[in-house]
Amino acid sequence: MSNKKSVVIRNQPSKIKLIIFDFDGVLADSFETLYLLIKDSFAHIDFKLTRNQYKGFFNGDVHQGFKNFISNKEKYLSFSEFRKNNYDKYYYNKKNKVKFFLGAREFIAKLKGKHVLAIASSGHQKNIKNLLEDGGIKNLFNFVLANTSTDKEGMIREILHKSGLKPEETVMISDTVGDIIMAKKAGLRTLAVTWGFHSKNKLKNSNPYAIVKSFKELLGQIDKLSQ
Repeated sequence: MSNKKSVVIRNQPSKIKLIIFDFDGVLADSFETLYLLIKDSFAHIDFKLTRNQYKGFFNGDVHQGFKNFISNKEKYLSFSEFRKNNYDKYYYNKKNKVKFFLGAREFIAKLKGKHVLAIASSGHQKNIKNLLEDGGIKNLFNFVLANTSTDKEGMIREILHKSGLKPEETVMISDTVGDIIMAKKAGLRTLAVTWGFHSKNKLKNSNPYAIVKSFKELLGQIDKLSQ
């Protein structure tokens, strides 16, 4: 009878090759701008909306959250039309344009050539590309997907398909519980940031791989996952 101990070989996690960013609340400081847009869109159908109520929509699919909250087809269509027609005016204009968080552009530049970079956003693709171009970092992103009707899980799967990379080679970076849940459902590892829409305590509920409070910490976690 052999006295040798059995050796259990465990599969090592794949190195991260693809990074998918949520845009608003991660790279762009846009909460107040978007809250005002949605608040006014709700006022258009005689609904009131607080900041906490707005943050609550991001516990899951934000678009479905709007539908559930309004719970009336005609009012929802009127809300959606107002939001669509006014989105660009609120979000991207010369007088009150959304800006990047301090250090965001420098952070993205440090990732150049090391990873495939993508954005998955529930905003307008045109506005995001304009901001990226203004910031001089548009060419650093391989994919920019933004849609006001498709959920994040659908965008994630589209990016995976276009990149040819696997979920286990991908990390999603977001500031909301809903994104973290959808990314994990798609098989991705997740990193949560505390400077966006949801607080650290709120983000803990979605159990991300790590929660960070600065771009320096975020870079450290990415380096760790890439080794």
